[in-house]
Amino acid sequence: MQLTSQPTQVIVDTILPVLKSFPSNEVAIIGCHATPGLSRRSCEYDLLLVNREPVPAKFIRVGSGYAEVLFRSEQEIRQPDVDIALALASAIPLRDNSLLLAGAIADSKRSFKHDCKKRMETRLASSLKALGRVEELLAVGQPREADYWLLSAACDFAESELITNGVVQAPSHILAQLKSISRRKPSNFKQCADGFGLELSSKASCDNRLEAISVIYDVLRNTSMAGDLAAQMAAYREPDAVKVIAMKAKELEESMQSVECYAYLGLIVVKSLMDLYTLHTAKISLETDYSNIVRDLTVGDDRLISEEVVKSLGLVRTPENIREATKGLSQSVSLLAKRI
Repeated sequence: MQLTSQPTQVIVDTILPVLKSFPSNEVAIIGCHATPGLSRRSCEYDLLLVNREPVPAKFIRVGSGYAEVLFRSEQEIRQPDVDIALALASAIPLRDNSLLLAGAIADSKRSFKHDCKKRMETRLASSLKALGRVEELLAVGQPREADYWLLSAACDFAESELITNGVVQAPSHILAQLKSISRRKPSNFKQCADGFGLELSSKASCDNRLEAISVIYDVLRNTSMAGDLAAQMAAYREPDAVKVIAMKAKELEESMQSVECYAYLGLIVVKSLMDLYTLHTAKISLETDYSNIVRDLTVGDDRLISEEVVKSLGLVRTPENIREATKGLSQSVSLLAKRI
C-alpha cells in the first residue's frame, strides 16, 4: 500500500481491510474524516474509489464502525460534478500510483470558490421554491405537507449558508457547522433552527424519528425495482445503511446532543420521504404532485406508510408555528439571494 499523504495511524489501521479488498484501485478519504477535528467515533469513513465499472456505493463493516465506498470512473474524477469536486477539495489520497487523484484534488482546490457558488445558487433556488409551496399549502389547509416543505427549505438554506462561507456540509455535524459560522460573523442560525423545528427536539422525538426513518428504509430496501429507478435507490438496498444512521444518532443522544441529532435526522427525513414518493409514483404510474406527498404515501389502497409514521417523523407542527418559521426563513433566503 502506497500512502501519498500523512493520515493518522488510527485511520490507516481502520481502513486497511478496505484497501486490501481493492488492491489496485486509487483510493482517497473524503467527508468529515478528511476534515481535522470534525469527525466523531460513530462517523463512517467515506472512501472515494476509482473504478472502471459503474458500481453502487456500498457499506463495509470495519471493526465496530463502517466505511462507505463511493465508486467513480476516471472520467468522473477528471471532470467531476459539483458534489465530487467539493469532496475532492479536502480529500486525502491513500493510494494514487497514477497521480490521478493528486491532479483532481489540485484542480478542485483551484475551482473551490466557483463550485461553492454553483452549489449555493442551486440550494438557494430549491429553498425559495420550497418556501413558495409552504405558503400555498397553508392557504389550502394542508399543514403536514407544508411542514415537510418547510423542513426541506430549511435543509437547503442551511447548506446555502454553509457553502457561502466555504464550508462543505457534513450532515451529522450540521448544527455544529452553523454555530461555528455564527461565532465568526452574523448568521442565520435561529432561522435555520426554527425551520428545522428544533423546538420539538428531545431524546424521545429523536428515537421516534429514527424508528420512522427505519420503516421508510425498510420499504425502499424491500420493494422490487429495476433499471434507472433501481440505480437511483441503490443506497437504500444496503442493509447497513440505516445502521450507520442509528450509530450516529445514538452517539449524539448519549452525548446529550439531541438537538444536533434531530437536525441530522431531519435531513434524512426530507430525502428519504421524497425518494419514497418517487418510488411510489413510479410503481403505480401516478402523476407526481409535490403538494400531496404525505397524502399520497399514507392514503388509499396503495399507501406505503401509515399516519403514525408521519407523526413519528416530526411532521406535526401547527399552522401558526409553520407560518412563523417560514416568515423568518423567507427573510433570510431573500437577503442571501440579493448577495448573489
